[in-house]
Amino acid sequence: MRKSAFPALQGLDIRTLRLFEAVVKTGNLTQAARANHLAVGAASRRISNFETLIGTPLLERYARGVRPTVMGLKVVESVRSILDEVNGLSSISQNLRQGLTQHVRLLGNGVAITEYLPGVIRKFRDRHPDVLVEVEESLSWNTVSALQMNRAKIGIAALRESEINVGLHQFEFAREPLVLVTHKSHPLGRKQRILFIDTLDYEHIALHQESIIYSHLREEARAAGKVIRVPAQVSGLYHACRMVSANLGISVVPQSLAQSLKQCFELSIIPMENQGGFVFREVVVHVDEQRMNDSERALLNHLRSSSLAQGKPAPSSKGKA
Repeated sequence: MRKSAFPALQGLDIRTLRLFEAVVKTGNLTQAARANHLAVGAASRRISNFETLIGTPLLERYARGVRPTVMGLKVVESVRSILDEVNGLSSISQNLRQGLTQHVRLLGNGVAITEYLPGVIRKFRDRHPDVLVEVEESLSWNTVSALQMNRAKIGIAALRESEINVGLHQFEFAREPLVLVTHKSHPLGRKQRILFIDTLDYEHIALHQESIIYSHLREEARAAGKVIRVPAQVSGLYHACRMVSANLGISVVPQSLAQSLKQCFELSIIPMENQGGFVFREVVVHVDEQRMNDSERALLNHLRSSSLAQGKPAPSSKGKA
């Protein structure tokens, strides 16, 4: 179990931790006690003993409820981490009882999870019914960091080849054009094709600063001696398309995502001129296969054979990037 920032927490029973988390979440001791099948008096004693153990008040008490102190907010973060670990162990135990004897973790960004992986994972599960694949959404940079810190062994990231750190291996998994999406009534909405430079007179809905797409667009704008006008930055491409559907701006997104959301959001999709410079590339990043168990290697090989890059299987990844 992860070492807690508050060593005293390690001496507590899980029931008290669940109770404290519920009290902070609801702001009401009575509701939290009921949810944890405790009498209010017993719940109150547990919380008081908890505060004594920590050595400082964790809750401010009012006539109509409670709220966490500054220390209470810090403690509840640690408590939630512990509960996440416990819930994870319970999930693994349940999987074992159901016959799922292996557990593989796969990190991926939002596009990989929504557009590429569902069918790929379904086929893998059909071939390996005893293996549970736990897919976790992760920003591309965070995926690389997790692999470097040995918190994961396989991930899918939208990164340039030069941005994969030494010590990790990679192969291309998917490649597709980037396209412009606009509201149907937008001045650019009826264009058949467009140069990126011609979009810079309009406001863009952009992704977060570390996004590979946004970084590429900033470089293209800078090379043209311009800047991107960004009234809003969002955490994911779905959110960008949602903003575009409200006619709050335009956005550059992978073609598959645009096609998936076209009818739902009534978007216009305009191909980009100079498509060679506007390609969205996903790579599978992984640690050395010798560090993997059989199930992890099986998933890696399945991802390699399922590569969507240019419709061809990905080459075997040899050497270090």
